[in-house]
Amino acid sequence: MSRQLSLGRRILVPVIAGLALGATLFANGVARGASAPGSVSGEWLQIGPSTGSPPPRSGASMVYDAATGTTVLFGGFNGAFLDDTWVWDGAAWTQVTSPSRPPGRENASMAYDAATHTVVLFGGVGLNGVLGDTWTWNGAAWTPASASGPAPRSEGSMAYDAATHTVVLFGGQGASGPLADTWTWDGTTWTSSATGPASPPARAGGSMAYDAKHRDVVLFGGRGTNGVLGDTWTWDGAAWTSATVASPPGRYGGSLAYDGTIGELVLFAGTDGTSADAQTWLWNGVYWSSLTPANSPVPRWQSSMTYDAKHRDVVLFGGTDGASSFSDTWEFVTPATAPRDVRATSSANAQSVVTWTVPTSDGGSAITGYLVLAKDLASPTSAGTSCATSGATTCTVTGLVNGDRYTFSVVATTAVGAGASATSNVVVPSSVPSAPTIMSVAPANEAVTLSWSAPASTSGVPLVSYRAIARPGGASCHVPATAKGCVISGLRDGTRYTFVVYATNASGNGPASSPSMSVVVRATPGPPIITSARALRGRVVLHWRWPRSNGGSRVIGYDVYVGPASGGETTSPLNARLIRQRTFAFRGRKGFRTYIVVRAINAVGVGSASREVMVYTP
Repeated sequence: MSRQLSLGRRILVPVIAGLALGATLFANGVARGASAPGSVSGEWLQIGPSTGSPPPRSGASMVYDAATGTTVLFGGFNGAFLDDTWVWDGAAWTQVTSPSRPPGRENASMAYDAATHTVVLFGGVGLNGVLGDTWTWNGAAWTPASASGPAPRSEGSMAYDAATHTVVLFGGQGASGPLADTWTWDGTTWTSSATGPASPPARAGGSMAYDAKHRDVVLFGGRGTNGVLGDTWTWDGAAWTSATVASPPGRYGGSLAYDGTIGELVLFAGTDGTSADAQTWLWNGVYWSSLTPANSPVPRWQSSMTYDAKHRDVVLFGGTDGASSFSDTWEFVTPATAPRDVRATSSANAQSVVTWTVPTSDGGSAITGYLVLAKDLASPTSAGTSCATSGATTCTVTGLVNGDRYTFSVVATTAVGAGASATSNVVVPSSVPSAPTIMSVAPANEAVTLSWSAPASTSGVPLVSYRAIARPGGASCHVPATAKGCVISGLRDGTRYTFVVYATNASGNGPASSPSMSVVVRATPGPPIITSARALRGRVVLHWRWPRSNGGSRVIGYDVYVGPASGGETTSPLNARLIRQRTFAFRGRKGFRTYIVVRAINAVGVGSASREVMVYTP
C-alpha cells in the first residue's frame, strides 16, 4: 500500500525501500556514454492540486521558453478546440492573454527557437480541419508569421536542432494521410530539406526531441500508413539515419523530452491504437532502456511534456486515456548528483568530522538530507558506521576504531531516494596516548637524568615524541618517540624538583605522568680563591681559600693543575692524592715560569678552576 507524502508543493506518491541508500547510484547524476540499462533512476512526482491549473485537455502544445525561464502551453482539445495560453514558472500555472492568438486547435507542433528567442507553433487541427499557419510567441504575445511552407497538418513532430540553429519538422497527419517530409525553419522561412538515401516512413503522432548530448534530433514511433510504428531515427542536420536498436513497443501520441539533468531522452506513455500505457523509457544515444518508477501518471497519450531547464526537471501536463482528459501536472525528477568537496578530519577519539558542499544538481527535487557512510579500510567486511543530517553539510561520525584508516561516502537524499555518492580523503581517527611512567631520576651537575617506560596505550597510532618538564621552573627536554629518557639541564643547585613526562601522537599531547620522586639538585663547587703563590728554595708554595659556593655539597678536597704556559695546565692534577687542606707545595723548575689553577671537589664532581697564577722559580 502506498500513501501520499506532502513535500512542499509536490505530492510524492511513493518513496520506497528500493531507493534506499543501498540502491544502485548513478555516477554524478549523469549517464555517461552507453550506460547499462536501468543505471539511471528517476521518479514521477505529481504537483499538488492548484485551482489555477489549466482545464483538462489533450493534444496541447508545450515547450520551455528559455527567454523567459517559463514553460508555455497552448491550446488542446477537451470537447472543443482551445486557444488559451498558459505559463508554468516551476511552481504554478498562470493564464496569459495576447492581443492576437492562434485559432483554437489541438496537436499543433511547437518548439523553442533559440536562434530568435521565440516559440514557434505550426499547424494542428481545428474546427475547420488541418491547419498550415505559423505563429511565434515572444514571451508576451503571439504574432502570425507570413511564411508559406509545409502543407497543413496535425500531429507533426517538431524540435529545435541546436547544431544547425533551425527548427526541424517531420511528417504529421495531412489532409490525405500521414506525411514523410522534412522541413526546417530559420526564424523567417520554411525550407524543404533533402533527406538523403533513407528517410523515416510517413507518420503522424511521432515523438521527437533534440539530444543535446549527442547533437542530433531523435524521432520515435508514430502512426504510419500501415499501423503503429516503433522505430528510432536520428537527424544530423542533413540526413536521417535509422537506429537499428531494440526499441519500446510501437506507439503514437507519446511524449518525448531531453532531460538535461541526466543527459538522456525521456519517453512517456502513448497508445498502440487500442489502449494507452504509462511506460517510461530512456534513450542514452545508443539504446533504449525501460525505467520502472515507483509512482507514475496513469496511462494516457497526447500529453504535453518538456524539460524545464531552470528547475532541471521534465514537466508533463494533461493528456487523455480515450475516455476523459486530464489536467494533472507531473515532474520527472532524478537522484541528486554527488556532493562536492568531501573532506574528513580526525582529531578526536574514535570519531571524524566530515564536511562537503551541496551537489551541482538536486535532480529536480529538493534535497531533504544527507547520509554519510564510513568505510574501514583496515577491515573492509566490518559493518559501516554512519551519520545523517537533515540539510546541514557537516556531520560527525562516531563509533570508529582508533588507528584504522577510513574513507567516508556522502550522498544527498531527495524524494527520489539516495543520489550519487562522493568519497572523502583517508583519515585515521585517534585519541591522545596514555601517560608514560617515570622509572628513575638521577641528579647531576645542575641537571637530572630521567628515564621512563612507554604509555600503556598509543590509541592505535604511532607516538611522535616525549617531553619531560621540571617543577618548579619549567625547564624541559623534548626527545623523539624512540627515546625513553633525557637530561634536563639548567637547574638550580640546592633546589628541590619533581618531574613529569607526557607522550604525543598525531592527536596531540597525552596526559602527564604521575610526578617523580622529589630530588635536590646539586652543583660542583665554585672556584677556590688563591691567596698566595711563591717560590721558596726551589719549591712553589700555594695557599687558597674555600670557594664562595660549595654547590650544595660539602667540599671534600682539591686538585692542583700546572703548565708551562698560560692556559696550558694539564688535564690531570699534579697531586697524586686528593688535597684535604688548603695549601700545597711542589718543586718548581729553576729558571722557568709555572702557571697554576686549583679546583675544588664535592660529591657531585670537580668544580670550576680558580684564577690562574704564575710563579717564577729562580
